Amino acid sequence: MGVLLATTAMGLIEAPSSSAARIMPPRCGFYEVSPPVGELTGRYVHCADSFILIKFHWSTGSTGTACVPPWWQIPFYRDGQHKVVNAYYVITPPNLTGPPNDRRCSTGQPRA
Repeated sequence: MGVLLATTAMGLIEAPSSSAARIMPPRCGFYEVSPPVGELTGRYVHCADSFILIKFHWSTGSTGTACVPPWWQIPFYRDGQHKVVNAYYVITPPNLTGPPNDRRCSTGQPRA
């Protein structure tokens, strides 16, 4: 069994390699799933306490936007031969709904 060294505020800790997922932070931003898992070809992971709007690009050249809640991830799936090839944060605020203490992404989002 391998050993993983992780840095904490207190110093280094040792952990079995099987617990690496619990120690390592999630990969933030867009990444392609390679090789694809079924129809899943990409993912955008948001690592902050805010709602954001992302813009994504399809291999056909078309684009779209999506609201991403705090600490959430958006999966991207193949559409026939086409897939999402990039996604990134944009400064346009997303449309939200609900009371201030229970905000959620609205179904309609602005074009960025």
